[in-house]
Amino acid sequence: GTVSYHASEFAASHIADYLKRTDEMKELIYLTKYKSRGSVLPTMEQIAILCRSALRKTFLGVDKALLEMAAEQGLHYTSSTGVTALIWKNLLTVAHVGDSKACIMKMGENGEIMPEWLTVDHKPNMPHELKRIQENGGSLTYLHGNKPYIRGADFLRRLQKGEHPKQLNYSRAFGGKDLKPYGLSADPDINHFEINKDDRLVLIGSDGLWDALNPRVACQIAMEARKAGRSATQDIVEAAIREMPKVRVADNVSVIAIFLNESE
Repeated sequence: GTVSYHASEFAASHIADYLKRTDEMKELIYLTKYKSRGSVLPTMEQIAILCRSALRKTFLGVDKALLEMAAEQGLHYTSSTGVTALIWKNLLTVAHVGDSKACIMKMGENGEIMPEWLTVDHKPNMPHELKRIQENGGSLTYLHGNKPYIRGADFLRRLQKGEHPKQLNYSRAFGGKDLKPYGLSADPDINHFEINKDDRLVLIGSDGLWDALNPRVACQIAMEARKAGRSATQDIVEAAIREMPKVRVADNVSVIAIFLNESE
């Protein structure tokens, strides 16, 4: 989350409920419970369409509710990135907004750890993101080591009035009420991946994790912790915190570890 904790806590506490309430998720649950024994299942393409629609409705629904809460409480800029992974059999569907990331790790024949990114950060200077921002009257500014930020058209006016308007380093997010009119979006990118027998782990983490640890190191820590019976997420967080002073990063860390194909 950015500009306090309200958006991140709201999204985290509501997203599962919103997902379960979508018609598409209800259909997926029905298919899982009642059509897994002998009945004809829909194609994987049809399942992918259901997953995609369910996740998009969920992200937009949570964002709408968050914006309403933010308006009531005067939380003009509280915002949050988000990554959600939905697994149905061997289909992995990942939806995300912002600059939190997900990676999947394959295990090579010689035990080599091979991570691959599943998401691409939403940055305001990306051509398709900047186009939407500019079409809505927003603009781009560079701050804090020449990083791109989205800025609302009302920024200077509010500054002159003695207010404290905010800018964001990502172009899609939950919340960010007063930047939504200027091109900030909660419409997620959604992609589908086939889980293969060599896939062992999905890691979802905030930018505080990935700024401190590269994905190969993070995945290795998770696998070693799992083998030793320790908490993979706790070990990753502690390793990231130890590494932060070395790479000059100071940020919070959120991480989820999903282990795959553990019976093989």
